[in-house]
Amino acid sequence: MGDKVKRFLIEQKSKCEQLLKEETNITVNEGNGTDVRQCPATFDDLLCWSRTNAPSTATLPCPPASIMGYTDLANENLRALAVASKVCLANGEWYQNSDGVFWSNYSLCVLNRTRYMINGAEKLNYSGWDHETAEYSLLNKWLPIIRIVSQIGYSTSFITLIVAMVIFSLLRKLRNPRNRLHMHLFVSFIMRAFMALLKDWIFIDGIGMAWNVVFVDGNNAFINEHSMGICKAITSLWQYFIVANYSWILMEGLYLHNLVFKALCADTNTIALYILLGWGLPILVVVPWIIIRATIEDTLCWTTHKNPLLFLIIRIPIIISILFNFLLFLNIVRVLLVKLKTSVHLQRKKMKYKRWAKSTMILVPLFGIHYSFFLGLSYHKDYRVELIWLFCDQLFASFQGALVALLYCLLNGEVRAEMRRAWRARRSKKEVDSFISGHRELSRNLKDRINRKQHRSTMITLI
Repeated sequence: MGDKVKRFLIEQKSKCEQLLKEETNITVNEGNGTDVRQCPATFDDLLCWSRTNAPSTATLPCPPASIMGYTDLANENLRALAVASKVCLANGEWYQNSDGVFWSNYSLCVLNRTRYMINGAEKLNYSGWDHETAEYSLLNKWLPIIRIVSQIGYSTSFITLIVAMVIFSLLRKLRNPRNRLHMHLFVSFIMRAFMALLKDWIFIDGIGMAWNVVFVDGNNAFINEHSMGICKAITSLWQYFIVANYSWILMEGLYLHNLVFKALCADTNTIALYILLGWGLPILVVVPWIIIRATIEDTLCWTTHKNPLLFLIIRIPIIISILFNFLLFLNIVRVLLVKLKTSVHLQRKKMKYKRWAKSTMILVPLFGIHYSFFLGLSYHKDYRVELIWLFCDQLFASFQGALVALLYCLLNGEVRAEMRRAWRARRSKKEVDSFISGHRELSRNLKDRINRKQHRSTMITLI
């Protein structure tokens, strides 16, 4: 597919280069013997448009469906009758749109409705849709909102997590195994947020980079115009840090479970195994996916999936980690409830369950329990349900990092107490330094006064 596209584009570009050479020769030989204005031959990154008299509209047959990236056309014969067009203005220049870009009209070449699979959910390209349908109107209204919510969430998480990392790094007394494990979890959230924001910034509609995209009548037609190695590498890193984030949520669950039960690992001071698994397991998941994408479905920037089954290579391990973490969560919550019931310190039922509920709610973001409730919605066929899932998923996924940073660092009692102690120690040190400095200054002044008196006495004696 990629070679076919490249050959087509090279042929069109070579054709234009040849036409431009011929135009140059004609101009040299004939001089200014014609008063007819003409737009020069040009290559618009898709088709070669020959020299055209001004003013007029040039037309060309549409590019092959495979070049445009569409393979599910309902009527190929009808499409064969369609043409692309380009307007040559009276001044002998090709028409430019409001952005100052030379524009070709490929709207008649796009007759189909194309659906792209992204991360297991369908992202829609509306180029051939009936814009009056309720489905289009609803999606057109909510998808930009979901994108904004996601950007705000990841930006908030990125900033709060960086602050939390700085606090844990500066306060040495907080560098215990549990908090070091939290720091690895924070890094996974930071990198997930960074890659999501980076991808959203440099990718067009989350599917391809600017040089891989040709705009068709205001919509996007994706073609393999240039090398896509960079965007494939970015997509691979993006997938790795998503899986790594789920992996570290699982590691936190396992560590806390071991603290409660001490079943798998008696020494909770050693976190080397958790670090190895937390960053190593995602490699075992993402590398096979990269190999399969490169060999079986090497299309676009690997953000779309024509065969949804290929994405299960990443999705199934994530689902397994979510469900396993959910079981760990239920078991820990059960043990907490049992311990509260048998506690001699808490005599009131109301206080017991209040404390249990608080402990449970604090564990929810750490274990990513919300993912368990939205698993089924992600594969629902109703676009309304899928839209609800997409909104909830992006809302919780983007803000989860900020919530974890707040609960386990910024609002944590132990961390705040240590910050107050560090602040008091720093303040006391400043006061001591200020006192010592003032004392030295006072001593220096006294010495100067004594020296001046002695000097006066000496002068009087001499007189």
